[in-house]
Amino acid sequence: MYIKINTTVNLSSGLAIPTGAVVTIAEGYAAVKDQKDGIIPAQVATFVYASEAAYTQGLEPVSGVADFNPVFSGLELSVSDYATKTAEVLLIDAVTAALSEVYGADKVQVIS
Repeated sequence: MYIKINTTVNLSSGLAIPTGAVVTIAEGYAAVKDQKDGIIPAQVATFVYASEAAYTQGLEPVSGVADFNPVFSGLELSVSDYATKTAEVLLIDAVTAALSEVYGADKVQVIS
């Protein structure tokens, strides 16, 4: 399961990650003991691949780009979802929501 960004990601350095970039979950942390009002704070580190082909062919993720932060902090997971969904789905959903805020929900797609 991974996330596909269906728009160009323009970076402030002048570089651009082309349409079709893939985001995968590297690792995630949910502070379950810190839940408040039904919300669990979470942080997720991701890998970003320049294309779906790069990901499926096992090529290396994009790295060393100073103005692209692959860590999403301040994410929120609901306690009710935590009880019913897998960790992978929870983290994918949280990162998808964060990416949708930046690029628009119509430009972010979960591929399973």
